[in-house]
Amino acid sequence: MATLCLTMIVRDEEAMLGGCLASVAGIVDEVVVVDTGSRDGTMAIARAAGATVLEEPWQDDFSAPRNRAIAASRADWVLVLDADERLTDGARSALRRALDADDFDCGMLPLAHASRLDAAIEDVARGVDRIGDAVHLPRLFRRTPDLRYTGIVHENVGAWQTAAGRRTKLLPEVQVVHLGAVPDLRQRRAKGLRNVRLLERARELHPDDVTVYGYLAHEFLEAGERDKAREAADRGWTVLLESASVRESLDTRGAAPARSDTARLVEVPVLRLATARAWLDVGAGDLARARETLAVAGRLVREHPDLFFLSGCAAEMEALRADRADLRRDALGRALDGYERALGCAAGVYLQRFIEGSSGSVAEVRRATMLLLLGRADEALAAFDGALAAQGSDSTKEVAPTTSRREAQLGRIEALIAVGDLRRALAEVQGVLDDRPDGWTLAALAAEAAGGLDAMAQWIAKAQQVVDAGFVAPHRRERYHDALVALALQLGKPATAPGPLGTVARIVAGDAVPTDPPARGLEDPLVRGMVRRLVRHWLGKGLVTPVERLVEARAARVLPGIVELTTSVVDELSRPAR
Repeated sequence: MATLCLTMIVRDEEAMLGGCLASVAGIVDEVVVVDTGSRDGTMAIARAAGATVLEEPWQDDFSAPRNRAIAASRADWVLVLDADERLTDGARSALRRALDADDFDCGMLPLAHASRLDAAIEDVARGVDRIGDAVHLPRLFRRTPDLRYTGIVHENVGAWQTAAGRRTKLLPEVQVVHLGAVPDLRQRRAKGLRNVRLLERARELHPDDVTVYGYLAHEFLEAGERDKAREAADRGWTVLLESASVRESLDTRGAAPARSDTARLVEVPVLRLATARAWLDVGAGDLARARETLAVAGRLVREHPDLFFLSGCAAEMEALRADRADLRRDALGRALDGYERALGCAAGVYLQRFIEGSSGSVAEVRRATMLLLLGRADEALAAFDGALAAQGSDSTKEVAPTTSRREAQLGRIEALIAVGDLRRALAEVQGVLDDRPDGWTLAALAAEAAGGLDAMAQWIAKAQQVVDAGFVAPHRRERYHDALVALALQLGKPATAPGPLGTVARIVAGDAVPTDPPARGLEDPLVRGMVRRLVRHWLGKGLVTPVERLVEARAARVLPGIVELTTSVVDELSRPAR
């Protein structure tokens, strides 16, 4: 039977270490712990559990103690965990089955980040009290003479993992729960500041190392320091493009560069840097640069979910900026394709991923939003439900929902309104009314669809109070404008706003209308429903003039389908009641 060693590096982990060691008791044959300078009871806890404890002074290098622990092991296999990580109960038997199968060299284990320190380990693994999606990390290794970590921070076994003939396998049942991502704990440990310090030292030593710039850009991004992230990403990008091997690959005409196993190691730093740069480009609205970044990365990196996801993000922003319906629809289609291609990579084996959820629930939320904006509300509702199910139950007792989960909740409510399920929409919207305008806007739209004009006025007033906080989903500003105009028209007041409802307002007021239709039109089920109810409202009040203006030739020119929609409402109201 194959033997297994747990290797760890620790420092002042007496609060966490015992739980980690207990989670592997009975499944590992030996434990090697390298202590880098503890001043608490960490080493005593390790020794009491039967571990071999080695002491090594900390020298600002994470790889050195990792490698010392591996060198001290005598087992066939090495499992790497940190003190704030735990194997789930189910992982123990799955781990033994994987070793018995003996059909891989590197095992990628799913790691789930707990949202609370007191969360039940099994609950986190199945999605309760979890932050984001689980990520697969290389943590189980066949112990070979060349197994070693590299990098003073963000240490990795990439060179070993990509050696010719070495096999990597996803082990989805060998689940690991990480407690150290709990926001307040991470803040106390100031890991980000430590990492930046080490990376800046590495940059001084190796100014032409693309890997360092990619890591720095991601660390600054996580810390919210976008200017520093941009500086690191741009400098790294210049270094990358000046590389002779990269220039040769990009100069190749009509063929992608070779994809040998060894070349895959080069792809990781390229991908790390490209994802940071493209993410910054999209966030800054520089879509031309984002496309350029992604195009270069696509030539240098094999197909990867992060690149597909970012292509979807760029196309989505392009759609929201479009000033013509055909351009908007084309961009929405490309965004949908990008997100679907990213989702199609879910079962793939990748050395690293840098965009959290790029092939999981985050991508599914974006896909669902694209379906909604394309007028495919039923499909969108199912996709939002799928994203929420993938994220598991969310505890809101102590930790607010993640942005992705809140966006899925909001999107589901929007889809419910679009398909006409107002009862559920009005019930669920109560749970998303917060300090952002999205929930209040959706509450106003649901109230309008249900005929509650007073409630609509109250909700849209609330949205106006917090609109400066920004929308969770950018497209919801369009919904906000629609709601403002619909309310004004219902109350007989003038209204000015972009979008199809704004165009309706100009038509019925007899004002000059645009020469071209708005990028959004009556293909949107929410817009179509609001216009239908406006026509019914006017006719119910005996206001014929606005309805007549909606069937004029100029209305048909600037808002395709308005004449047919208005006529259908008139016909419905003209039919004798049964």
